[in-house]
Formats: sequence, structure tokens, C-alpha cells
Amino acid sequence: MIKTENIEKYFTNGNEWNHVVKNISLAIPLTSFTAITGKSGSGKSTLLNLLCGIDQPFKGRIHINGNDITSFSKRKLTKWRNAEIGIVFQSFHLLPSLTLIENVMLPMEFSSNKKNKKSRAAGLLQKVGLENKANMFPDYVSGGEKQRAAIARALANDPPVLFADEPTGNLDTENAAHIMELFLALKNENKTIVMVTHDLELAGKTDKIIHMKDGQIIEGPAAAPRARGAGFI
Repeated sequence: MIKTENIEKYFTNGNEWNHVVKNISLAIPLTSFTAITGKSGSGKSTLLNLLCGIDQPFKGRIHINGNDITSFSKRKLTKWRNAEIGIVFQSFHLLPSLTLIENVMLPMEFSSNKKNKKSRAAGLLQKVGLENKANMFPDYVSGGEKQRAAIARALANDPPVLFADEPTGNLDTENAAHIMELFLALKNENKTIVMVTHDLELAGKTDKIIHMKDGQIIEGPAAAPRARGAGFI
């Protein structure tokens, strides 16, 4: 389970404090697909960064699969993040000097299991439909293909949890639909997925929606009918 206990996050702007996440407690079951929605500035991406361990809360606790990640040192947090979670960003974050397969292999360099890296990466690219473009550089593939390669990279070390921050934000409707199909397939393979999105149509395809406003969780759009009663929050 992903669980937070009264987490708070502030940012400073000179002498001014900006209260971005306000006393949030939530629980997300394993092997579920959750969307976090809200307008720009609502705190949804900051909340995701806290869950990923990219940011640290000002106070409160975050537990993921029994680990209190707020108690980790920076070194332990980096090791945990590489092994236990995958992160997909809106802007892909692929290294332009590496081919797609080399980008997918990169997280494996920091894994305890470095055997068969190339064949594992090739298998992941096949999984996302890019087996014929493995040796191409990111600048020579489409935005949708970049995002599929980024998802393959996020899966490099077979993490149980996948976080995605506006993964369809830079894509057209057709490519966004393909990415959602891929996420739904991963959820059916028992991955836990938490996705930030401003697209309520895509959010409606998930198991549950967490709606944010002004740094807090509020009553929001209903979850997809197939998932009502899932027991969130």
C-alpha cells in the first residue's frame, strides 16, 4: 500500500512561504490505477514528487510497501527509488545521445542485477511496440514513441509501483489513448500506477480519482463505474 500521514510541503520565495501540500492523508491499494487531478497549481505534481521521494515533506510520513521513505538517507532513497519504483515524466527525459535501447538499459547500470541488460531492454521495447526502433535516437522518433520508450525505461528494473506525471500532456489524442492502453495493461499485470493528469476523460478510465485544489484533497469527479467501492481515502 501507498500511505501518507498528514504530509505538508512548503516552498519559500524570498521571505514568503507557499503552502503547497496541506495535511494530506491518503491510502492507495496495491495493484490499482489511481489518477490525481486538479488545476495548475493545485499541488498534484508536488504530491507525486513527495510520493516518489524526489521531494521531502516538511512534516508527515510516507509509507510505500512497508517502507517509511521519509526516514531514508539520500543514498538509501536513491537506491530504493531505482529498485522499487518507476517514474514517467511529461517531457520524457530521454538522453538524446543514447539510442532508445541504451536509454532503457541505463537504470540497470545501478541495479544489483546487471545480467542480460540488452536482452531485457529489447524485451521491454517490444512490450511497448518499439522493437523496430531500438537503435534509433530520441530525436528521430515521434513524441508518442518517446513516451513509450520512457515507460520501458521506467520498467527497466521491474518495479512494483509506477508513477507518471502528466504522461500524455505533450501528446495528441491518439497517442494519449495508446499510452493509457499501455498503463491499463500494466495494471492488469499487477503494477500499482499513480498518474497525475489534468485530463478528466483519461482519469475516468482509472480505478479511482483523487481531486486536488489549493494543496488539499477535495470531493472530485467520480471514479469509473467499474471501480466504485475500491476503498480509497
